[in-house]
Amino acid sequence: MAETQEQWYNRQAIEQLAQHIPFERDVACKSELIEMLRGLVIRHGREMDPELFGFEARNELVRLGLWNRIGQEGTQS
Repeated sequence: MAETQEQWYNRQAIEQLAQHIPFERDVACKSELIEMLRGLVIRHGREMDPELFGFEARNELVRLGLWNRIGQEGTQS
């Protein structure tokens, strides 16, 4: 399944947030970034191909308990 431009933009936003969060020092900012990431994953994660995510982003999504919301559109996880 080919990724649409919108899916690509959403995946890029999720990947960049996930990669940045571990390095954020400000606790309030880190909390806001996590909530932003959570919202993106909840809204768009099911329509994304998990194979397209990089290692660092995948690890952070797993750590935050969000990885199970990536992919599997129309199936039970």
